[in-house]
Amino acid sequence: MIQTSAPAIAAPVPPATEASAGPLTLRVEEAVVAEGNVIVANTNTQNDAPPDGFAYVLARITVTNTGQQTRTVTASDFTATGTDGVLRRCPSIALPDPPLNVTLAPGESVYGWTGGLVNDLSNVVLLFDPAISIGERFSATFALTDGAAIPTFDTASAETDAGTSLDAPAALGETARTGMWEVTVIDAIGSDTYFEISDYRVRALGAPTDDPDSWRSLGLEVTVRNITGAPQFFSWTALELVDTSGEPWDHLLATTQPYPSASVEMLPGASVTGWYGIWLQPWATTSLLRLRDSALTDDFRYISLDGTAGSASSASEEPAGTEEVASEPPNLAPGDLAKVGADPLNLRDEASTSGGIVAELDPGTEVVITSDAVEVDGYRWYQVAVTETGEAGFVAEDFLTPAGE
Repeated sequence: MIQTSAPAIAAPVPPATEASAGPLTLRVEEAVVAEGNVIVANTNTQNDAPPDGFAYVLARITVTNTGQQTRTVTASDFTATGTDGVLRRCPSIALPDPPLNVTLAPGESVYGWTGGLVNDLSNVVLLFDPAISIGERFSATFALTDGAAIPTFDTASAETDAGTSLDAPAALGETARTGMWEVTVIDAIGSDTYFEISDYRVRALGAPTDDPDSWRSLGLEVTVRNITGAPQFFSWTALELVDTSGEPWDHLLATTQPYPSASVEMLPGASVTGWYGIWLQPWATTSLLRLRDSALTDDFRYISLDGTAGSASSASEEPAGTEEVASEPPNLAPGDLAKVGADPLNLRDEASTSGGIVAELDPGTEVVITSDAVEVDGYRWYQVAVTETGEAGFVAEDFLTPAGE
């Protein structure tokens, strides 16, 4: 399901004002904006300085569990934005003591610190948006500066057919438009330049060499704009290198992206210009890209990095008598019944491919949807309960169908 209507984003409340998010009550006890960079630097000398054009902000938050079950809240459950409409989760830094990483029993109240990176200190908003949903998304929103508001942008987009055909791909600098995104690839860079602009995570691999076994990557500078009516995350897997038949090359992975990253969550109408990286293999060419909204759609856009065009006719033909049927998202919502598809499906304890396996569900097992979808690891996940056993966990949307089908 491509979400085109915005979830309710609560109006920001000022510090010392309580906000409810499902079974939790949250209150910002202290907001640090102007001095955020100094405090982060003083907290740990190993903390990275903020990227150029950005600043750290911090918030000390009290969380109270008003529900009947134990709840966990971490610093990364919060995301911040300034005026650019990009939602950035708490960065990987040492936070003031105590960092917000708590498990609360029913009735328990605990406080801790979280942080964020923003582009503008005049308007700083902190949003509570746990990766595993607790209540409605964005139901607790805080103004860390006086009068701060959720930034708004125009989502209007000009129609274009650029890149809709493999034999006439969009060029560098030309905008391709899907149902969710406007994407413009500005430039492509090789491994040496990518290494130079990357941080310690890529530099730990060592500089690339002429050795054929040395690592290689392709870096893409892209501008991405969210043209839907809801916050959307531009996935690490949205752009793929393909051959001239339009088929993606095997075993190419996403590479840690230099800052600013293009894989971020954006408010409706917001845009970002940043970096996208692809880990290469010797057999892959670097001429053609394929863009799509998610793994659930086959509505592709093609982009050429060097003027190369492909041809769909060079792809292997379908066997006679077969007809390709585009897969449709199951379009599920909390309270809906669904069933597992043709293959067994893992029920996981968190919305991630690395989540622990609670149970293996047989094909046809019926479940009830208990949360809105969240996007993690390139999949959209639902929290579900098995109707027969009551077991609860998370499953990927790709492997469900509505129960009535």
